[in-house]
Amino acid sequence: MFAFIISYAAILQIQPGLMDVKILLATSNPHKLSEIGEVFAELRALPRIDEADTASLWASRSIELIDLRDLTETIQEPVEDGRTFEANAELKAVYYARRSGHLCLADDSGLVVDALSGEPGVMSARYAGVKGPRPMADRANNALLLKNLADVPTARRTARFVCAMVLCGRVGGAGAHPVALARATGTVEGRILGPGDEGYCIDNPRGRGDNGFGYDPLFVLPESGMTTAELSSADKNRISHRGRAARQMWKQIVEVLRDQCSDQCSDQCSDQCSDQ
Repeated sequence: MFAFIISYAAILQIQPGLMDVKILLATSNPHKLSEIGEVFAELRALPRIDEADTASLWASRSIELIDLRDLTETIQEPVEDGRTFEANAELKAVYYARRSGHLCLADDSGLVVDALSGEPGVMSARYAGVKGPRPMADRANNALLLKNLADVPTARRTARFVCAMVLCGRVGGAGAHPVALARATGTVEGRILGPGDEGYCIDNPRGRGDNGFGYDPLFVLPESGMTTAELSSADKNRISHRGRAARQMWKQIVEVLRDQCSDQCSDQCSDQCSDQ
């Protein structure tokens, strides 16, 4: 899990722990947790606000990013039957927020290949239909991708990674149905490794590079000629689809928590006034 400190508005002296927040990342994929957690940790400092703002007093509280492995009970995975990345992200975020009681951040991401009419798309993680350990499924997916592109010239193998994120939570009390509070989408353009590229072989789903996961060893960035699996974690987070979506989402999470803080502070103020 990732734990880090952010600062947000405290109009009153907030009781210890009142504004500590856990956000459930709806995944058991350690790579996704690591990438999103690293970006959030990098962005934990908020910009200075106007001194005249009513929320000009700030208190530091922790945000803990947890994943499905941190829950005390196992939650069965939902059926991801959305037709778009965003639909699947919202489906997962609502589902896990309802069952866990936490604010829930879900992402759905994948590879879109132009020459394959958008495949593998929302089926990216299940493209080859192989169930089992993630490395085994990744190899099978990559092998099928190279097979389906066998007759496509390298120059026409244009593709992009897409990541959609949705944050869901309850508004109006514990019994309320979770709703989407924030949305973000990130993309990165490139192409799939092909004839003439170093490391290409139709029978070699390993591609190039030892970092990353999924289709990273086959995804070539046009600016550098490197695959995303050849990038360091920091460089990948800077340009990746998930890194870009996470940066957008972070800004919105801050706004959501700021609004919640204002609401809770107002309630606390009302309680204090009624006691006087």
